[in-house]
Formats: sequence, structure tokens, C-alpha cells
Amino acid sequence: MSKEKSVRKTGEVVLRQEVYRDDARKIAQWLESKEVTQFLNEYQNVSAGIRQVLERVPVPVVTHLFNQNGSFFMVDAENKEPVGYLKLVPRWNETEMIIVVGDRQKWGQGFGTAAVSKGLRHAFFEWRSDKVVAIIHSANHRSIRIFQNAGFRKEKKLSQEIQFCITLDDFLRMI
Repeated sequence: MSKEKSVRKTGEVVLRQEVYRDDARKIAQWLESKEVTQFLNEYQNVSAGIRQVLERVPVPVVTHLFNQNGSFFMVDAENKEPVGYLKLVPRWNETEMIIVVGDRQKWGQGFGTAAVSKGLRHAFFEWRSDKVVAIIHSANHRSIRIFQNAGFRKEKKLSQEIQFCITLDDFLRMI
């Protein structure tokens, strides 16, 4: 096999802060999938809650509903189709990052790693964070691989999770 063919193309993404009603419906749909939510800490019936809010709030842009306690981004593929979302949550002297690739057809195509890289740029260069952490269930091998590929290192083992981190200095050495 030639070297060219063995290199997998990484999915290109755009982080978009505007969340529209169709995006919220898509998020609710993703969060109904057991495969997508098995390692998330979202409260039970979160998708039903999103749908109820959409019924009560008649505005076309619902960004404000998702940006509570941090910044929320839709992760769009280069064809502008949403494939997931990314959240940045400020915590004391660090920022926590959560990534969900909700479109299971896109799993394993590099969209998560690309989104994490863009999220790091936002956390370090816009928010001026010194450190970004990700708390990942120890059985979530896909997420662990995504964050390790993005330069995160294991910081500490929790009861059922592992905390990974990357500092600004680490990130600057990589780019």
C-alpha cells in the first residue's frame, strides 16, 4: 500500500457559535441515541427538555439556551452539515472541554480531533486559558484517543474517569 493511501484524511470542521432551531432538534435527536450518550454526564431526558424549550421559545436562533455556563459551538463539517457540538466551560483557573460527535456516520473520520484542535485555539487565544482539561469515562476509548491525538496528557485517574489536560505551553509547542 502506498504511503498516500495509508494516510487517512482528517475531517475538516468549523466551530459555529450560532445555534438554530434545526440544530437544537438535531442535538435532541443525537442525545436520544444510547451509543452517543453512554459516556456523557447529561441529565436523563435532556432531549425531551430541548424539545419542550423549542415549543415554548419561538425564536429562530437559540444560542442563548446552549451558552449557559460557558461557550457552546456547533461542529460543522466542511459541507456546513452539523456533525456534533463542543462546549467550553470555565472552571477556576482552567477550562473544561466537552466534545460530542453526534452523527455516528462521521465517527472515526477525524471530526472530533479537528474540533478539539479548534476548541483549543478558542480556549487559549480568545479566553486566554492557561490549561484545558477533559474528564473522560475510562471506557470511552474513542474520546481518549481524540484527546491524546490533540496533545492532551493523562493528568489524574478518578473513580471511573480519567482527567486529561493540555497547557498553553504544550499547545504552543505543537503548532
